[in-house]
Amino acid sequence: MIISKTYHLKIFIIFIFFCSGSISARTATDSIGIYLAKNEDLKALKYAINQSDYLFKNKLYNKWCANNIQKSKIYLKLNDHQKAIGVLFETLKFTEKKQLKFEKVLVFNEIGKVYQLTLDKTKSYKYFKSAENMAMELGNDTLKAYCQQGLFVHSMAQNNETSARFYMKSIKDLYKNNGNSDQIYRSYSNYASYNFKFGQGELAKKYLDTAIYYASKNRKIKYLKVCYANLGYYYFTVEKNFKKGEEQYLKSLALTPKDTISQDATDDYLNLSYAYEQMNDFKTANKYMMKYIDNMVIIYQDKVNSNLRDAETRYQIEKVETEYKKRQQELLEEQSKNQKIFLVIIALIIILSILLYFFLQNMRLKEKNKFKDIESRVQQNIINATIDGQELERKKIASVLHDNISAQLSSAGLHLSAFSAITKTDSQEIAKTRAILKEAHDKVRDLSHELLPVLLAKFGLLYALQDLCEKNSNSLLHFEYSGNVFTFKRFNEEFEMKVYFIVTELLNNILKHSEATEAELTINEEKSQLKITVKDNGKGFKTTKTTDEGFGLTQIRARIQNMNGTFKVDSKPDHGTTVTLNIPVVE
Repeated sequence: MIISKTYHLKIFIIFIFFCSGSISARTATDSIGIYLAKNEDLKALKYAINQSDYLFKNKLYNKWCANNIQKSKIYLKLNDHQKAIGVLFETLKFTEKKQLKFEKVLVFNEIGKVYQLTLDKTKSYKYFKSAENMAMELGNDTLKAYCQQGLFVHSMAQNNETSARFYMKSIKDLYKNNGNSDQIYRSYSNYASYNFKFGQGELAKKYLDTAIYYASKNRKIKYLKVCYANLGYYYFTVEKNFKKGEEQYLKSLALTPKDTISQDATDDYLNLSYAYEQMNDFKTANKYMMKYIDNMVIIYQDKVNSNLRDAETRYQIEKVETEYKKRQQELLEEQSKNQKIFLVIIALIIILSILLYFFLQNMRLKEKNKFKDIESRVQQNIINATIDGQELERKKIASVLHDNISAQLSSAGLHLSAFSAITKTDSQEIAKTRAILKEAHDKVRDLSHELLPVLLAKFGLLYALQDLCEKNSNSLLHFEYSGNVFTFKRFNEEFEMKVYFIVTELLNNILKHSEATEAELTINEEKSQLKITVKDNGKGFKTTKTTDEGFGLTQIRARIQNMNGTFKVDSKPDHGTTVTLNIPVVE
């Protein structure tokens, strides 16, 4: 009987993968490890899911990432590679969002390991390399060596001796000064595996002995089992010393005396059977061969039933995740309810505080707050109120000027003339006084007509606007008036005054700002609506730009809205301006 090359390669690859190790910083909680040690994988998964929610809620993001990495390993152990990689990519996205560079390196490395297990060599190398590059950017030698371990395994699997040697030496150099005993063990294990693979058995033995020393120092049973198995392999294949080889496999079994059916124990049984056969102890060789065969039957049956177990495991995983989602939904609903209650309480406190505040203030402060409240409520209508007030004041002032002051000035002039006639005196002072009274009378009359045009009062809106166009026309700018409404048609007095001053403001804008040579005012009455169009061929403007000239377009728009009408401005630079008004007629 001989040990097949395939079998030895299997031990060798287990050795390499085991040497990939882990990094000690920021590991998951011990509780998960306890569950996994007891092979209670679903309990470990349930705990990891609950822990993930707790860590994220409390913003312990570093530990949350470490917990997710542990969760992905549990999924791998349960043969659910899809969920394992899904958890890692979810964590990767979060590390990028929160700028968690250290954790991002760890996630890159774990993704590389998953793709390595699924034999996707290209993606595996991509993520291992990304992890190494980022670790170098961080200047963390321990992290860099940890990431290079995956690249070393990749190089060995690819039989790339040059690349494997580079990473092997780099890892040892990085761990040489600041590595712990576990990391130093790993670097010597790399050297041993490298020399075994590329035919340097005696040199591999030297490094393997050192690795055993550090594994013993760390009391790592798994490390020691791998070392003893590979040392036995060395004695079998290099020195042909089967007695020493036997001793190594017996040491491996002694480390886990209760383990008699695992794959490691089965491999040890086969190698011991081979050793005793080579030493002509056929009885003992047969004993271990029977143990090997019995275990292989169990392992074979286990593989046959693996699909059923996988289906059951998937069911259990879904059950755990469903419970978690249900609990999470209940928690969210409870949080939402509590939040609403909290907001209601806060609102009540605020309201009570405001009421108490107002209650404790003196009367002056109350009046001031009341005024501010009123001012706030009428702010949107302030433009319309201002405009209405201005028009009303125009009318009142014009009436006072015309009916009172103008009449009094005329009366004063008449009395002065009568006095001069009676006394038959015509002094220079009296003449000057009469001239001053006449000048004041004329100015008051003109001001009265300006505030409330006589034509508007006597002949109506349309006649006054037509006259306004004629008066504003000159050699530089011509105003054209047109429309389908009878010129002397009258509307409501207040309505006419509002429309007149709106159009006056639009014509003034043309005179002041448009630089136009032609302007047109069109007034048509359609379905109880007065449609007014003011158009010019001036320089125009961007309609997105807010203007505020005199009443301004904003004030005109507010006035039209107050009259339940519509206001539209169409203008482009160098293309003139057209303003269209539609106002419900008030008879």
